[in-house]
Amino acid sequence: MASVKLQKETPTWMKLSITSCITVLIFLALYFGIPGTGFNGVQSGVYFDMESGVEDAYFMDNKIKCTSEEAESVVRAALSTLRKDYPTDRVSVKIENYSSGYRYQVRFVTYYAQRFSLFGEGPIFQRGIQVGNPQLDAQVKKLDDEIEKTIRDSLEYYFRSKGAK
Repeated sequence: MASVKLQKETPTWMKLSITSCITVLIFLALYFGIPGTGFNGVQSGVYFDMESGVEDAYFMDNKIKCTSEEAESVVRAALSTLRKDYPTDRVSVKIENYSSGYRYQVRFVTYYAQRFSLFGEGPIFQRGIQVGNPQLDAQVKKLDDEIEKTIRDSLEYYFRSKGAK
């Protein structure tokens, strides 16, 4: 028969310290996030990388030929000048021809806010364009309006370059 040699039992203080270290690391990762992964934790602030969109129409002569690909390249160029590291590959433009002009839909990436509040008003955690904190909401609105204005201006430039008045 084979005999099994038992080792000494791990001291209780060591078990508790390992368990508490793991617990603290998990809570730190949940609050502060994990750098480089896009997970921001529950820490309040303004972050980038939320899908958004704009739909509108441009009234002009519908006989002028405009394509989604050309408009998309103009919008991508404008956004890359606004922010050098803007993910232009995630921008899409769809243009439809109507009797009164063109209708366009643009999908793009924008800023968002998140707020963590254990004892405040509303839910404990909120994420989006408006989170109930006036400072965060104003900051996100300013940044989002800047991106949206760039998109609208670039599309207007594109339509005017095609001959729209």
